[in-house]
Amino acid sequence: MKKKILSATLLLCICFGATGCGAAASDAVNASPAETTEAEMVSEEAAAEYSTPVASEESSLMPIDEWEEHWTEIMGGEEAKADYDAMQYDESAVKSKVDEVIKNSKSIAEEIEGIENIVNSLNGYRNEDLKQQDMNNASAFEPYAWETEMDSLLKRALEEADASKKESIQSEQDAWKAYFDRCFKVLEYDEGSWADMQNSALNARFLRNRCYILAKTLSDIRGENYELPKRFFMENTYVGDDGMLDISEGMEGGSIAITVVNGKTESELLCYDPLINDNTIVFETTYTYDGEKINTNDGDKPIAGKITYGWDGATLTITESGDKDLPVGTTINFPTAM
Repeated sequence: MKKKILSATLLLCICFGATGCGAAASDAVNASPAETTEAEMVSEEAAAEYSTPVASEESSLMPIDEWEEHWTEIMGGEEAKADYDAMQYDESAVKSKVDEVIKNSKSIAEEIEGIENIVNSLNGYRNEDLKQQDMNNASAFEPYAWETEMDSLLKRALEEADASKKESIQSEQDAWKAYFDRCFKVLEYDEGSWADMQNSALNARFLRNRCYILAKTLSDIRGENYELPKRFFMENTYVGDDGMLDISEGMEGGSIAITVVNGKTESELLCYDPLINDNTIVFETTYTYDGEKINTNDGDKPIAGKITYGWDGATLTITESGDKDLPVGTTINFPTAM
């Protein structure tokens, strides 16, 4: 769910489905240039494992609901969730679980899977009849678990890397932290009773993806065979020196919310019924009502375009627009995946 794209009707839909409700703030981005990080590439073997054979062809694009079903078939469902126990969400309990996984894992791949299992099992609090404040408190466990794992992976990578590699690993981590701060400032929620829970999920998303990158770095140092997991088309953020692209869940089923920061301008797009495959999203800021297309954008005509995405960055291309900030022909590259 994205900030700023909140009509009264959509907000009511959300409030009836949760204990608390609220909208996020519209902070402007601090788009000062940050140090560019080296792009991470998925190996051909990993792409073959997680992609359909024709995923790179636009003919393979699917409606959003079909793609989400396809994604579940590829990646499998989540682990079973344990019954809620408040004591399991204390930092000491979470750290103990993470440390145990790190100690007992025979490979980096097994370690990452173990952390994912911890997170999936404890996410059962979302299904409990808890007060919103209790859910907010419980949600903090997820970013803490991934931050603990990130710190451990970084420490081991710096300890085990050759002297020539240590500096680049630390520089990349410093650049990631700068990008993290910029992205979080744009996307964070600061209003409503559920803001803390939403921000925990946002924080965890960035930390989890950073763990995947560091796991790849450490496994390469050790000569292990760890491959980056497939990126989901939502919960996807990319950055460049003066911009940011975020693709997240929209406020209603069948929609996505796209945030584009380009220099000092920030655009929020709500897009219904996008077409999607492993590396492409084709979108338009419209929805259909009584057979008529309704423009969700503030401009006089819809904005339409294409996003290509992956661990090696993303590219946004605008093919239709009446918006001066995103005119037709705009192409923006975001080389770093968050």
